Amino acid sequence: MPQDIEAIYNRYRSQVEEICLDIHAHPELAEEETHACGIQEKLLQGWGFDVQSNYKDLPTAFNAQWGEGHPHVCFMSEYDALPEMGHGCGHNLIAGTALGAGIILKTLMEKEGLPGRVTVMGTPAEEKRGCKVDLIAAGALEDVDLVLMAHPSDEATAQSRGSSGIMQFEVTFHGQSAHAADCPEKGLNALDAVRLLFNGVDCWRQQLPETCRVHGIVTQGGTAPNIIPKEASVDFYLRSFDMDYLEGMETRFRNMARGAALMTDTREVVEMIPHTYKPTRPFKTLNQTFMELAESCGMAPQWLEPGRGSSDFGNVTHEVPGAHVYFNVTRDNPEAVLHSKEFTQCAATSFALEQMAKTAQILARMGRRYLTNPDFRNQVGADFHDK
Repeated sequence: MPQDIEAIYNRYRSQVEEICLDIHAHPELAEEETHACGIQEKLLQGWGFDVQSNYKDLPTAFNAQWGEGHPHVCFMSEYDALPEMGHGCGHNLIAGTALGAGIILKTLMEKEGLPGRVTVMGTPAEEKRGCKVDLIAAGALEDVDLVLMAHPSDEATAQSRGSSGIMQFEVTFHGQSAHAADCPEKGLNALDAVRLLFNGVDCWRQQLPETCRVHGIVTQGGTAPNIIPKEASVDFYLRSFDMDYLEGMETRFRNMARGAALMTDTREVVEMIPHTYKPTRPFKTLNQTFMELAESCGMAPQWLEPGRGSSDFGNVTHEVPGAHVYFNVTRDNPEAVLHSKEFTQCAATSFALEQMAKTAQILARMGRRYLTNPDFRNQVGADFHDK
């Protein structure tokens, strides 16, 4: 079976790699991924998938399906890039993995007469808006039984580790401008409120558990030193592995913003960015299966602790069983960390493409096992309902 799957992938390898490198060469930010979306749709149509563009009214989402009924296995594709550095998170490789796994499983289903469906779903804007949340709300997962996705990594190939939930906020303080030298007493300094908010957060960090993170940046701090800033703005992220604790963090953060405004006699506006990413739930059976198959492919997988990052895939795992596994693409390069220009370069190397190929084949094997093995299917379902 592994040899058959490799032969199938090799039949489509050049097409998958061409798409992957094309997306890398033409990076597009969240919700602007028209090129990446279009070339994937065209390829999947050529492969015989029934492709829905503008899926669930999201212009850069798509749904490519083959087969009918259940079981229904979905491979998720991501393809948005980062500002200034392009694919520093390697989402072009996520797209390639989903495409590769999708065509392998479709070919196996045709060849073996397997029942069920296979879907490759294009999910935009993971780095910003998190359109998987929109897709879930619109019913995209209502008849899906299993979702699989693979993310490139600067660490070892690893299981679906779990990840933090995240809430994102934009805070703007409104004050009153005045000449900073001639009549400062007539001004209300919005930047002072920003500084006090950061001071409050810095003190708060001392009491936060290790499972939580808070980080922010100033996005607007004034226009000139001799003008008291009338407006000042910040972006903040709150993270926790526990959704209940994360909601408590939101209350504390809003209180800090309110306190900073009261101390400076300014007015605060706190806006939560849609959407909240829920913590990713890892599932034992899917993880064990991936790790065994990765070992058999010579990928030297390691069981790693939960990651500190966040993904809208977390919301997926609260709806259906799913795995968000990781595959190394940097070898031992210490400078090539996620969200760096060095990682961007790694995301288009021959080593990364080979790792992507192995991972696509593993995901396809997991999909086939889910379609053909009732015991495996039942155990995956039990893991999901036990959480």
